[in-house]
Amino acid sequence: MTKRLVFTAVGAVLALGGLATFLVLQGLDAADKWSSVLSLFFTAAGFVLTLVGLFARGSQQSADHAVTGGSLHQVRNVTGDVVIRAVGGTVAPPTAAPAEGQGGGTQSAHGARTAGDLHQIDGVGGSVRVEPPAANP
Repeated sequence: MTKRLVFTAVGAVLALGGLATFLVLQGLDAADKWSSVLSLFFTAAGFVLTLVGLFARGSQQSADHAVTGGSLHQVRNVTGDVVIRAVGGTVAPPTAAPAEGQGGGTQSAHGARTAGDLHQIDGVGGSVRVEPPAANP
């Protein structure tokens, strides 16, 4: 566990313990009234956090735990065409110009282990072409 996670867990336990102690000391009738008021605020805070999570997502790409024996490409928000070429058993990086001011969504490859190609392509303003390796004459 990281220190931040431990401190968060300890803080949450202390806050809940303090709240429980406060409500016990208030008596049953007053504790019922307090819990009604607090539930209103917790519900409103949860609603606000949900909206923030829906609308404030940044443009993210991640290959998470990628271990590649081949190639892995993540392409996002490109104004032109994208060409991914395999050259002599290895893959050249995609050729494209990134778009300005475009964003949104995420790309990820949780726990990805590739022994071949894995492409995650999103938001391309042109065509996408993935070319196989050239045949040896």
